[in-house]
Amino acid sequence: MIFEIKETDFQLPPLTLQPLVENAVKHGILKKMSGGTVVIRSERSRGGFEVSIEDDGVGFDPKQKVEDDGRSHVGIINVRERLEKMCDGTLEIKSSPGHGTLCRIWIPEKKSMMTKKNDDKR
Repeated sequence: MIFEIKETDFQLPPLTLQPLVENAVKHGILKKMSGGTVVIRSERSRGGFEVSIEDDGVGFDPKQKVEDDGRSHVGIINVRERLEKMCDGTLEIKSSPGHGTLCRIWIPEKKSMMTKKNDDKR
């Protein structure tokens, strides 16, 4: 695991990063014979904050329909809904078989759940 944390002046909704990091490990690097790396980054971007979780695991084809395997597959749906409802944030996922997956969260600065500037006003 590699951390490239350039920005910390914001907060994410609870249970936003955990399912994305868990997916990167469980469905990305653990399924790759040689293992792999997960990189977590944060930085200011486009008038807000960007947090990314990137793995160099097996990846997947985002156009391929997920088969009904008896699991609920609600983790990503919950993260997206939480980001949209709590802070006007977005989640973008890019992946390619054999090349890994990138999950990119973006939160507008004015809608960040709580910045240190807001904390100072209390």
